[in-house]
Amino acid sequence: MTMQQQHLVGIHLGAGTVTVTIGNLTIALVVASILYTFCLVLACRKLVGLHRIRPQLSTKKLLLLSVATVCAVRIMTILGVAAMNIANVRAHYSLQPIIPYHHHSSAASNGTDKNQAFYDKSMTVLFDLPNCVVVSTYVLLTLVWAECFLESRLHTESIISWRRLWLNLYMYFNSVIYAWQLLLYISIFLARDRIVRTVLYAGITGINFVAVIMVLSLYLYLNVRFSGFPFRSVHQRQSLHKISRVMALWSVTRILWGVATLLVFLFNIELLQDSNTPFWSFVVLLLLFFVCEIVPIIAMLDYSYMNMISHTMDWYPDHVGDHIILTSPLLLNINAPTAAEDLEEANPTTMIAIEEEQETS
Repeated sequence: MTMQQQHLVGIHLGAGTVTVTIGNLTIALVVASILYTFCLVLACRKLVGLHRIRPQLSTKKLLLLSVATVCAVRIMTILGVAAMNIANVRAHYSLQPIIPYHHHSSAASNGTDKNQAFYDKSMTVLFDLPNCVVVSTYVLLTLVWAECFLESRLHTESIISWRRLWLNLYMYFNSVIYAWQLLLYISIFLARDRIVRTVLYAGITGINFVAVIMVLSLYLYLNVRFSGFPFRSVHQRQSLHKISRVMALWSVTRILWGVATLLVFLFNIELLQDSNTPFWSFVVLLLLFFVCEIVPIIAMLDYSYMNMISHTMDWYPDHVGDHIILTSPLLLNINAPTAAEDLEEANPTTMIAIEEEQETS
């Protein structure tokens, strides 16, 4: 049995022109949706836990909401692509798809040809829709890292002013990329040529590299600007290094995703439909989802999440027996967010202990 025949082995049900096909691509998409569902549940659990500690909206909570949005949108789009594949809709992601080797009757072929352009454009929208959300989440992770960076240093800068500036820039960045994405999606269905799809592919590739360059620039700027300021504690230095490693992982995977989409565009590789190498197409697609999105999300939620949440714990350190001694950063003449907010975010067990002591007294 050839590789091409192996790809077509599956369940075929139906009569006449209605055919249901479950092949390797559908299986890969279902597996990917299950993995994203796991990430969605994990993000929701972290979000609920953070909300119990700190009901107020913060960048860390926005990051969890953004991750949950990425997972939810990716699940819906993956299931949409899988549904089109199961329904035997021969939509193509590449601009110059090969002639499909799954043959239809002449009547079915004629019916498909009438709507082929619409199917291809729909496939493009479904696959590329979550990409800007992923890039936005990556930039938001960088802002959380930047906040942790400032909180970990002894300095006289206003963290509130820095946070306000970063959030404004983040809002402008999101407005630009989402407006650009919406405009291109509308243009795809209105235009009859492939120029808009070409621009979309180039933009999806370029936005990943632009985001990495922005993150690298901010990383270098902050390290140079605050190079003369020491860390508050060894714990915060180690915590920041863990968050930095996760941010580096996200940067590498964004570069990898950008290179992959560039190769798909340049070499006309078909990932979402039949190709000359059908087995490797769906394997590469599943690996891209797993390596470039699922692994970074799990690493952020499982590896560095507690470091982000409890990053300011050393500001209010110390347990002497059953008593808690609070050291306010204001006594050190350090600009910082409100002490109550930081303590509330830093350590929920500390807050519970303080409330119990207050009730006892």
